[in-house]
Amino acid sequence: MALVWLYSKQVPLALLPFAIYSVFHYASYVRQVIIPTLQPPQQVGSPAGASPSAKPQYKSSPFADWLGAFVKNNYDSSMYIVSFLEITLWLRLFLSVLIFQKNAWVLIIIYTAFLRARYAQSDFVKKAIAHLKGIIDAAVAGQNVPPVARQIWEAVKQGVTKFGDVTDMGRQTGGAGSAPRKAQ
Repeated sequence: MALVWLYSKQVPLALLPFAIYSVFHYASYVRQVIIPTLQPPQQVGSPAGASPSAKPQYKSSPFADWLGAFVKNNYDSSMYIVSFLEITLWLRLFLSVLIFQKNAWVLIIIYTAFLRARYAQSDFVKKAIAHLKGIIDAAVAGQNVPPVARQIWEAVKQGVTKFGDVTDMGRQTGGAGSAPRKAQ
């Protein structure tokens, strides 16, 4: 996906998910590689009465512990935000298709394939899409919403569901986790 953004029209919103991923990758790399190289873990005395073959205990750097806690405490919420950013980016690309921007069709096709793959692999994306679906369902359920809007939303949901079924590789190949096929 990074190569697509590199060679296409610049969309600043596309940088946000990469930036968030980069913060966590960098923090993990610093904690696991850089800090132990610069300040090796200190061996703590072996427990009393331990056998000579017992593995020695090591104490890591306080900064490495802090980075580990930061990643552990913030990873899930950050990936949820990334999921919303990815969906927002798809909507931004869809709008560029509607106003006939150059190469918008190519970008939306590639990004749709990317987002479909993310949906198949990420529970965060599934939760974000379910959350947005719930918000829109509640918005169109209001009495002041014209029936045409409800019909359009139902048609969009059916179209997205069909697209998801057609592009479900697990179902197509009969892989694990796929829904059982109907007898023909």
